[in-house]
Amino acid sequence: MASSSGVAALVVMGAVMMTTTLASAQEQFLAPSALRETTVNTRVHVPGLRLEYGLNDRIGLGAGYMYACESRFPFAGMNTMVRAGVGVDVTLVVPSNWEGIEGGTLYGRGRLSGMGPFGGLTLELGLGVGVEHLGVVPGATLGAYYAGEHFEIGYFYQAVLQHDRPAWMPAHHVGLRLHLPVEAN
Repeated sequence: MASSSGVAALVVMGAVMMTTTLASAQEQFLAPSALRETTVNTRVHVPGLRLEYGLNDRIGLGAGYMYACESRFPFAGMNTMVRAGVGVDVTLVVPSNWEGIEGGTLYGRGRLSGMGPFGGLTLELGLGVGVEHLGVVPGATLGAYYAGEHFEIGYFYQAVLQHDRPAWMPAHHVGLRLHLPVEAN
C-alpha cells in the first residue's frame, strides 16, 4: 500500500511540474524576428535537491551539484536548450516509515539534456558507492527523466556491482530533482 501512495505522490508532482512547464511554454513561442539569431553557449553551476522513491519502500533525500555546458539556439520556431555536464549526488536512504537512516549513496553522474518549451529529456549515467554499517557497496545507475530547466522527474535503475544487494539499495527508483542553474563567470 505504501508503494502505491508513493507512486501517486510522484504522479501528482509530475502533473504540477508539467502544468508549470506548459504555462512557461506559452512565452517560448516567438515571432521569427524575436528568436535568437545565434547560438548562445554558457557554462553553469547546477546545485540541487534530490528526492528518490525506491520501489521497495525506501526514500532517498539528498543534494547534488553539476558543472555543465549549455547551448541555447532556435529550432523549429522555438528556443531550445541542450545541457551536458558531470557532477556528484549524495543521498541518505530511510525506510518509508522514517525509522532511521539505513545507508547513503555517493554517485558521480554524467547527464545530457535536451529541452524545448514543453520540457525535454535527460539521460543519466552514474558510478559510485552505497555506504552502510556493514561496509561499502559499489554501484552504478542508468536513468531517463522528463526535464525542465529547473527540474527533472523520472526513473533510474540502480545496479549493485557485487553479488549481494542490500535491502536498502533497491534496483528501481522514481526520482525528482530540483535544480538552480547559476551562470559561471
